[in-house]
Amino acid sequence: MELRKIWRVIKRASIPKGRRLVKSKLVFDVKRSGLCKVRLVACGYSQIPGVDFTEFYPTVISDLSWRILMTAMLAWKFEAKIIDVSTAFLNGDLDVDIYMKCSEVHGEDETLHLIHAIYGLVKSAR
Repeated sequence: MELRKIWRVIKRASIPKGRRLVKSKLVFDVKRSGLCKVRLVACGYSQIPGVDFTEFYPTVISDLSWRILMTAMLAWKFEAKIIDVSTAFLNGDLDVDIYMKCSEVHGEDETLHLIHAIYGLVKSAR
């Protein structure tokens, strides 16, 4: 994530007054092949509406919209293709300044200024 420039490491003292730090945690996953993976995620529940985000985007489509779309595709004989973007959550730009505490990776006097969205943020699905 450092190669993609998802965040900048800054000193905790340079955070603007009145801004809170979003919590973070490391999520460990063991794949079937025995490979262990770790992912840094933000704890979205620690974000404040109106300060850290103003809009919310759900990541799922409603049942009614899905049925209408499928019916229209069948009626007009459209061809459907499903794609998956593996780094979709890491490509979203943030329009607000979000600062994240990450003492597991960086020191206690350093914090992360997020440039792009990461897993767990409320606006990451946007």
